[in-house]
Amino acid sequence: MKGKQRREEPMFACVRLEDLVPDDHLLRKIDRWIDFGIVHERTQDLYSHTGRPSIDPEVLIRMMVIGYLYGITSERRLCEEVQLNLAYRWFCAMSLEDRVPDHSTFTKNRYGRFAQTDLFRSMFTDIVKQAQTHGLVNGRHVTVDATPVRANASMESLEEIVVPFSADEYLEKVEAENQEDSQEPLPNTGRKLSNKTHRSSTDPDARIYGRKFSKTRLAYSHNILMDNKSRVILDVEVTEPNLNHEGQAAGRMLERSRFVYGLKAETVGGDKAYGSGPAVRSICEAGVKPHVSKSKQRGKHVEGIFGKDQFEYDEENDRLTCPSGHHLRRRTTHRRNRQIEYVASKPVCAACPLKPQCTRAPCRVVHRHLDKKYLDYADELRQTDDYRISQRCRKKIEMLFGEAKEFMGLGRARRRRHHNVVDQCLLTAAVQNMKRIISAMEDKQRPRAYATCWQSNSIRLTHSLLYPLYRKLRSLFFGSLSYA
Repeated sequence: MKGKQRREEPMFACVRLEDLVPDDHLLRKIDRWIDFGIVHERTQDLYSHTGRPSIDPEVLIRMMVIGYLYGITSERRLCEEVQLNLAYRWFCAMSLEDRVPDHSTFTKNRYGRFAQTDLFRSMFTDIVKQAQTHGLVNGRHVTVDATPVRANASMESLEEIVVPFSADEYLEKVEAENQEDSQEPLPNTGRKLSNKTHRSSTDPDARIYGRKFSKTRLAYSHNILMDNKSRVILDVEVTEPNLNHEGQAAGRMLERSRFVYGLKAETVGGDKAYGSGPAVRSICEAGVKPHVSKSKQRGKHVEGIFGKDQFEYDEENDRLTCPSGHHLRRRTTHRRNRQIEYVASKPVCAACPLKPQCTRAPCRVVHRHLDKKYLDYADELRQTDDYRISQRCRKKIEMLFGEAKEFMGLGRARRRRHHNVVDQCLLTAAVQNMKRIISAMEDKQRPRAYATCWQSNSIRLTHSLLYPLYRKLRSLFFGSLSYA
């Protein structure tokens, strides 16, 4: 006989959320291995000791973790999902009868209690320390990189920056505008937009970011420092999408990780964005070896002209010596480009037999970077095997960026202004670290392959026998720089 389901609600139901959530659910693993006690510690002073009990701040943080973990970017939708999903309710310690916090609660706490506090930074730091306690982080070899995050603002919101001026300048400007009003409107001059001349009225902290083969947009730069061994993110910093700001952020993150976690990094890997003089200098001043790619050289090479490397520098007398043995004196310093200009004497250059191979100008001019000794040190490290290993490990950080943008909503900023983007990047990195901790701890609890698999799988047995030999050969060829 064909059955038919009837929509009849029972008067009583004996249901336990503990029985409905599977044991291998991701949220169960997070609840087992991650400690959220730092939330109560950091929010203790943000609440009054009198009045009605508020919503537990840990519940709000756990709901935020769910949103970043499953890519739920809308707080309204997040509240609806927690209302319907039993696993979400269990993770937030809410029963079937408990009321889910309204979406406006997040707004009030974000712009009220949690605004301009170090709650999310402290939460991120505490999770890294938990990974350090479990033995996942040693911080010997790290990688730094940055990725653009599209701002929550349109290019249409750009407005020209108004610079204050005096009364006389104002009158002259008004007269000029009145004269222009009587004429026909000027055609579009095609002037390019620049961060020096325009700002967004929607998000003034965002900056114009343009890249080859991509559309120009407003963006921020998400900088992270990653431990090569465990792929745990050690530090996060949000800067302008500019190579100079990104390069100098590497040194600050290295110093902060050493101060907060007590980590002493030996090497740091990076791409050519960190090969500039200020970036290499900041890394060296932090006491770390810069395994970074060489920055792109500007200008075209002229055949037959002596390069800068053929001029020897005399540090004691602060001068350069050309291939023919003549000296170039210091003339000026370009602060913007961080270069010192050295120039030769015109009569000496005119009488030099090597002048056709040196310059086509009346005298030779050579520019020397202020951070030349740091750049030379980075060039020496590029010839080592350790540098090649660091460059191979750099691909791991690209996986973290892809995970954050594709599955956690970091492709676009959820809110506006710099401090809100910092909170989003910190929470995204914190959730990524949670997944790294869970993966590592679950692997440690699994039985060793060579202990039990020989009874059923000969391939895994062979792997367990050959793996120690592989490790010995790798250490023999690559030295002490091992990430295993």
